[in-house]
Amino acid sequence: MPIDRAFGDPDLTPDNFSSFSKQEIDADTAAKGLEQLEPFPAARSTTPVDLSSVIGANLVQKIQTAEKITFHTVGDTGGIHNPEFQFAVADAMADDLGSSGAAFWYHLGDVVYYFGQEEYYFDQFYDPYRDYNAPIFAIPGNHDGAVYKGETAKSLDAFIANFCTSQPTRSPDSQGAVRTTMDQPGVYFTLNAPFVKFIGLYSNTSEGGTEGVIANSKVGNAQLDFLKQQLAAAKTERDQGQWRALVIATHHPPFTGSPSHVPSPTMLKQIDDACTAAGIEPDLHLSGHAHLYERYTRTVGKKQIPYLVAGMGGYYNLPGLKPSKHRPPAPKAPLSGTDASGNPLRLEVYNDNTFGFLRLTVSPASIAGVFVTVDPSSGKTGVGDSFTVDLKANAVSGGTSGKTSPAPQRTSSAKTKPASRGASKSKSSKSKSSTSKSSKSKSVAAKKKRG
Repeated sequence: MPIDRAFGDPDLTPDNFSSFSKQEIDADTAAKGLEQLEPFPAARSTTPVDLSSVIGANLVQKIQTAEKITFHTVGDTGGIHNPEFQFAVADAMADDLGSSGAAFWYHLGDVVYYFGQEEYYFDQFYDPYRDYNAPIFAIPGNHDGAVYKGETAKSLDAFIANFCTSQPTRSPDSQGAVRTTMDQPGVYFTLNAPFVKFIGLYSNTSEGGTEGVIANSKVGNAQLDFLKQQLAAAKTERDQGQWRALVIATHHPPFTGSPSHVPSPTMLKQIDDACTAAGIEPDLHLSGHAHLYERYTRTVGKKQIPYLVAGMGGYYNLPGLKPSKHRPPAPKAPLSGTDASGNPLRLEVYNDNTFGFLRLTVSPASIAGVFVTVDPSSGKTGVGDSFTVDLKANAVSGGTSGKTSPAPQRTSSAKTKPASRGASKSKSSKSKSSTSKSSKSKSVAAKKKRG
């Protein structure tokens, strides 16, 4: 029987992470994923999701009347270690939701570390975002699809069970949280909203040292064919006067200066070729994967396009927070050059020590972006970057480009949540999340009896 969609759940009693031992988390950290590409699950449909089907026609009408839409985006959120970082960002996003009127969050992948296990969805998704009273769309990251030797579940099983069900339902992984599953038609899909169209792609399971993959001889070309189809449809819509800004999203970044992750030029060339064939270029490219924030301006012909890397959503391992003797040197932004195709490319902002999220506002005339920084120790927010895309002139202008925020202090505990969460509700009162995780095979450690 169909159930009503539900999002925020402020009365949910917080989990205290006590059901996962340090040994289990350490074992998950040490486990090695299979170094192989995984098949793309077939989509139920290639028909775009319309935002009105998720938030309702009345809210969409309000957005259209206001002539702008605001949304959040960030990736790499799973707080497998030092979850206080994830919870600090989650709280800040929930607060910003009320003040900015954001319609949804577009998650850029790596929802759950390290192997997309269903056992971690409560701790790393349903619990942290119980105060986020809006839809959360998502494309998978490599950790959402990775599997380890001996794993019985298929790649992306848990992601599909929580984001791609045929209709909204209650997930067993939610442990009583009211948030319902999302009914995205597949792990790659198109979302149509007022003033903006998203084409979200799954770039497979490649780790930091290898490129993301959207199509090749091993995984096939179904997703690339989907991209070509959706770009052609976007071009037709524009020709017919149905104008939307075009956003392409991949977990793996086309460009990055991360010391631990590589760019994906082959993936970018496939996207470029599809765009050229369709006669349309993106107005913005979103990605995560690298655990930092970067903003590039790429010039294709006479069009300036921002390429954003937003992998600072809560996963603890930001390069700039490493001990000084292990901290790699950071690129000095701004930095200009060319990409592999000879297009002018400029690194505008590089920030590898600050958690936060992006708030984007799209109107018929522009895209305005803000990197909202979050200090985990105080919960205070700031502005790490701002920029504007003039959609008529196809030009990008920056506000605070090149500036960074002070590095937050990492706490020594791997299990402590911020006081704003942990102190506000009694740990002994778990009426809303009474499902015992001790009855589940929680981790690689539990499944494989690691020491």
